[in-house]
Parts: sequence; C-alpha cells; structure tokens
Amino acid sequence: MKNNLLLFLCFITIHNLQGQDTHYWTNQFGARASFLGGSVISGLDDNSAVYYNPANLAFIKQSTVSLNTSVYKYTDLYIGNGGGTNVDLNSQRISLYQQMISGLLTKNPEKKWRLGFNILTRQHVNIDMTQRHEMTYELNPNQAGAENYIGSVELRNNLNETWACLGAGYKLSENFSVGLTAIVTYRSQRHTFSYTARSISGDSTYISNNIPFDIATNSFYLHTRTNMIGGLLKAGFHARFNGWRFGLNISSPSITIWGESRVQRELSQTNLPGNVDKIQTGEQTQLKSQYKYPLSIGLGVSYVYKTGLISFTGEYFSSIKQYKMIESDPSQPTFPAFLSRPGIDFFTIHHGANQVINGAIGWEQQIIDKIRLHIGFRSDFSYARRSDRIREGDLTIVSAPIDLWHFSSGISWRRKASLMSIGVNYTYGHRDKGFSQLVNFTEPVIQSPLFLIGKRNESAFMNYHAITLLIGYTYYFALK
Repeated sequence: MKNNLLLFLCFITIHNLQGQDTHYWTNQFGARASFLGGSVISGLDDNSAVYYNPANLAFIKQSTVSLNTSVYKYTDLYIGNGGGTNVDLNSQRISLYQQMISGLLTKNPEKKWRLGFNILTRQHVNIDMTQRHEMTYELNPNQAGAENYIGSVELRNNLNETWACLGAGYKLSENFSVGLTAIVTYRSQRHTFSYTARSISGDSTYISNNIPFDIATNSFYLHTRTNMIGGLLKAGFHARFNGWRFGLNISSPSITIWGESRVQRELSQTNLPGNVDKIQTGEQTQLKSQYKYPLSIGLGVSYVYKTGLISFTGEYFSSIKQYKMIESDPSQPTFPAFLSRPGIDFFTIHHGANQVINGAIGWEQQIIDKIRLHIGFRSDFSYARRSDRIREGDLTIVSAPIDLWHFSSGISWRRKASLMSIGVNYTYGHRDKGFSQLVNFTEPVIQSPLFLIGKRNESAFMNYHAITLLIGYTYYFALK
C-alpha cells in the first residue's frame, strides 16, 4: 500500500509534463518552401522536393546546392497558473541552428532520373522554466501558528532531431513522375522535471533559543537523456498539365535502428504528519529506447501562372498506439539496494499520438523582374490534445497539447547563377481549456496523498509565440 501511494504521487504530478514537441509541422525546409507555409507537395522545382515530394525531382533540370539557415529563432512559452493560482511559468529562448543543406546533381538534363539529398533539422526544441513560490499557510495541525511554505519547480527540455534524406525522381512522361526518398533520423533529447515543496515551522526565536526547526518536505525529480537512430521511406507521385500541378506523398511509419537512454528518478517524503519517511531513488542506463513517426499521407495542388503561383496542401498523420519509448531494466536495482521495490516499474517512459490533419496555403508573386514575394499560412495541430493516448497512471515526458498557427512571408531574388532568399515566420498558439497545472503550490494540503501540494486543476492556460528569421542561398551549376 505504501509503495502504491508513493508511485501515485508521481503519476498525478507528471502525467501531462510539458515538452512542446508534439507537432509535425513546426519546421519547414528550404527558404522558398518555408515562406509558402510548406504548401509545396504539388511541387517546387528546387531541392526541397527531396523531402516534400521526391517525384518532382524528375522535372528539375539544373544541378544545385542550397544552404538554408534559420538564423535566429525566438520562442516565448508562457504557462499561466502552471504552478498554482498566479504562479506562472515562462520560457524565453533564442536559438540558432541550421535548417537545411541540400543538393541536386544531374549531369544530363535529358535523363529521366534525378537524384538529390537533404540534411535538415526536423525538430528543435529549447525550453527552460523555473519558478519559486513563497507563502505562509496553516498546514500542520501539530504546530502553533502558520508555517513558512516554499515551493519550487523546474522544467527543461532540449531536443534536436536531424534527418539525412536521399531521394530519386523518375519521369514517366512529360506529365507524370514518381519518386522515393530514404531517410535516416537521429534524435537527441535531454529532459528534466522536478519540484520540491517544504513547510518550515519556526521563527527567529528558534535560532536564539537553539530550538530545532520542524521541516517537512515532499520532492520529485526526473531526468532523461535519450539518443536514437531510426529510418523511414517517403514515396511521391507528381502530375502536371499546363499550369496545374498535383502531388501525393506517402511516408511510412518509422523504425528505430538503435536507441539508448539514461533515466534518473527520485521521490522523497520526510517529516510529514501521520506518514513514515519515504524515499525511492535510482538511475538506470543503456535502456532500450524507440521513437515512432506515424504513417502520413499528403496531397497538394497548385496553379502556376506567368508571374507566380498559388498552392494548397493537406497532410494526414495516423494515430500511434501507446508504446514504451524507454523500457526499464529490471536487472538494475535502485541504490541503495534495500530501497529496491520488486514488481514496481519505476523507470519506463510511455508515448503515443492522436491522429492529426494539417493544412497549408501558399502564394508566390513576381514583384519586379527577378524579385518574388512569398506568403504562406499553415496549421500545426498537436497530437497530444486528447488524454486517452496514454493510459491513466503511466509515465510520459512528452505532452504539450497546444495547437499552433504559422504565418510566413519572404522575398527571393534571382541572380545570374544563384537565388537569394530572406523572410520571417511568426507562430502563435493559445489554449485555456482542458489543460492541467504542472503542480499546485497555492492550495497545499499536508495530508495523504498530496503531502504539501494541492490537487492539480484545469485553470492553467498556455500562450506560445515564436519568430524565426530565415536566410536561403541556392547556387545553380551551369548545364553542359
């Protein structure tokens, strides 16, 4: 019974731990494709086709090398009431990372085959939140007067995922083509969540009279470090008739080739009235790990006219049943050994995803000779909005159930043998319904099972803003 109670404290605290990495369309790839909101499955005649629709490679005639950099990305994630009423959490970060390096090599533009490659940053998350709450509460009935209460919470999430893509397109005729891209993924994530709640009975007279303070504590700590290598395939179909272009892509579910994690976790309760002091702590290393991307199907249509184009894209991502993202090793006991609790899974991390449909629209227009304006809009719905993706009581570290909306714009200008692009992307998200606090420090109770924290409620809300500056450069090799 005591074991179950201790674990129950953990589960109710971190079941909806925030990670802000529950989206498939946060990043787009290639400056021009990004400015168009990623609405390019129907085909752009540039290197981004390796990722979006490899079939379109067959219609690109020049060899190119592209360098696209997300120069600066500013993100602001705000969780109102995340630590209790008026105890807010905020993460403001500036990130610099390479968005995509790509190339298309073809010696003979008359050949039906085209090959291209992408190295891109598929996911990049950088969150750092800390908060402290100090107050006096009447908590302990065994103590006279109010106690000094201190609650502190910390959330850090650093995720980087790189994809290496090699694609080929084959022209079936002047109107149709097919393609296939092989993708190798590398995912690295460092995640930490902890909280501590303390009640201190006493005042300055305790010090002058050498009276020991009465300190009660309830604390939780979880840290994971994960590295994984995986792979998937993406098939594409492309058709064009006069100014109309149509595209279809199908991405296979991903597989994990290799995955390894380290998990550190600790629960501690001391000096709580009517409760025996408890601690459960440990670390497990080299744990079997996996991460799954779902089956996805994308459709796109665009119309190309003399001075520009307009395009529409939609993509469906299937659901993923709950699975063990990090699987604990029963042969690794906690330390010290006498604290090990046989039959209790203390380190397994679960994951799962709801189905999602996203949509995008893009418009491109020539402003003056060799200079074009690009405008795009896309949705980016979270796959973690529904709580039923993870069984109640199972531990998960990834859940940021907020839908995002992206607005992008940029310009590009063509020179003799190159294309230069610059633009911005603004992201907005808000959620104020059905979202639970991370921890509740403003309504603490000292009794079991909460012990110095309050029951989490759904008064929390989230606001998210991000601004990304994109610069792209493409060099066109001369045809021989």
